[in-house]
Amino acid sequence: MKVFSFISLFLPWLLLSCSNQKDNGIITCQLNKSDYIEKISISGTVQAVVNYPVLPPRSMYGQMSVVRLAEDGAVVSRGDTICILTVPELESKYREIKTSIENLGAELKKTEADNQLNIALLEAQLATSEAQLKIASLDSLHMIYATDVNRKLLELEMRKALIEKVKVEKKLTARKMIGENEIKQIKARIMQEKSKAQTMIDQVNSMTIIAQRDGIVMRTESPVFTIMGPQGLGTLGGPIREGSVLFMGTPVLQFPDISRMQVAAEVGEADYKVIEKGQKVLITVDAAEKLVTTGKINRKSLMGRTNQRYSESKVKFYEVIIDIDSCHSKIRPGLSADCEITLKEVRDTLFIPTLSIFERDSNRVVYVKVRKKFIPVKVETGLSGSSHTIISKGLKGDEIIALSEPPNSLITAEKRNRESSDTVITHNPQ
Repeated sequence: MKVFSFISLFLPWLLLSCSNQKDNGIITCQLNKSDYIEKISISGTVQAVVNYPVLPPRSMYGQMSVVRLAEDGAVVSRGDTICILTVPELESKYREIKTSIENLGAELKKTEADNQLNIALLEAQLATSEAQLKIASLDSLHMIYATDVNRKLLELEMRKALIEKVKVEKKLTARKMIGENEIKQIKARIMQEKSKAQTMIDQVNSMTIIAQRDGIVMRTESPVFTIMGPQGLGTLGGPIREGSVLFMGTPVLQFPDISRMQVAAEVGEADYKVIEKGQKVLITVDAAEKLVTTGKINRKSLMGRTNQRYSESKVKFYEVIIDIDSCHSKIRPGLSADCEITLKEVRDTLFIPTLSIFERDSNRVVYVKVRKKFIPVKVETGLSGSSHTIISKGLKGDEIIALSEPPNSLITAEKRNRESSDTVITHNPQ
């Protein structure tokens, strides 16, 4: 992370007019009051605050895999096909159901034909029995002239014909009932199989996911699991793409709400300590035609983690979330963003390079140039950054100071006429 200080809108060399000023080999600076602004620069990724997930349908037939998936960042309209899934076990079972329905249909036709044939045979037998009964009835007219023996024989013939008729009638009734039940059972099985088939068709149709809104779709990631496979340990999960196996409840895509965006960045421990909620941020998105906008620190994570890119390093990285104040239509999730975070800001103040402050007799002093000598002046400091420190007391703002400690021969205890009230540290040559 790059850390730096600014003086209003001018280049750093305008902060202090000290670039090439030397006196007896001592580099000096002319002080001027200005705006003290300390910033750090970090990089992050634009993301939506709210995402609307696109969930796959529930599968009753095993795991789903992705056949087709909308591109990351694609603009879609309501009704567009954004994902096509497949369930191999579902397709196999559907083929089995179709075969079962075809077989049951053939069985139904055969049963109906057999039943009709059996009924026809029994109806023929019934007609024969009725004919025999009529013949016996005609013969009974001669019974009055027949002998007792013949009369008994005729009576027996009539009784036999009547019994045969009743028997055939019962068989015919039973056959019709049995045939109807067999046909009903087969039809019921066909209806059940067709119901299963329709459920499977609905499941197959649900595997084609249609966009329910207009907007941008973003691909997602599923949790990563370690599994033991034929080739040893392996992993499942990660970015969702064509060919990915889905886990239950894992979104295949998501619709980000582009009206509310934020930047997620990873920072090192040193920068994490100086970043606070509410700090102002200047955000530049190069991929969106170098769009510049503003934001504020929303939060920072409390749990540090090792950056995967530097897995061998012990340096921990922390997540910082930056809210974007105004979202332009060109800002899309997934774009990189450069963020300047304003850590400290004081208007119209005096600050000097930290390296020009020295410890002398337990005091903090600055060497002020007076003619050809340097006077050690006691100072009190305020805010301090990585390279500059604010002077709250001891200097007026128009002095020339040394950036390195002068030799004893150039140090004097003489007070400045204009600043006789300033504290001067007495020089005691060693």
